Amino acid sequence: MQLKRVTVILLALIIVTGLAAKNSHKKNHPKDLSEAIIKLDHVYSDITKKEIFDMSESEYLTKSQFSSRLWIRYNWGLWHSSKLSTYFNDLGIYHPNDMTAIIIRCYYRHLHHQDFELDKLIKYYQKRRTKLI
Repeated sequence: MQLKRVTVILLALIIVTGLAAKNSHKKNHPKDLSEAIIKLDHVYSDITKKEIFDMSESEYLTKSQFSSRLWIRYNWGLWHSSKLSTYFNDLGIYHPNDMTAIIIRCYYRHLHHQDFELDKLIKYYQKRRTKLI
């Protein structure tokens, strides 16, 4: 009987802690591309920024596939209706993989002081996604 009570209490604590963490994390979600770039600038160390800077854009896009891009998709709520996913939906981008690719490309361009060419990126990913369907 005591073991059941401890188990129930532990499960309740896990659930409450998970919900609290999930809700507090939402406060940190960027609402648009500009905020996403600013947040990545704060997340990445100077060493990481230098490593990214020294790569080509396509190399960074490839190398970030299972690290930064995965982290962005899940921590910024792109699989759910977060402000950031709504921002991209309003631009005509609906898949989280495309959203993260755009964020990563724009971050690379930010480090290189290049224009994001967001309109071109949006058209590219829209066209690419229709070919995949």
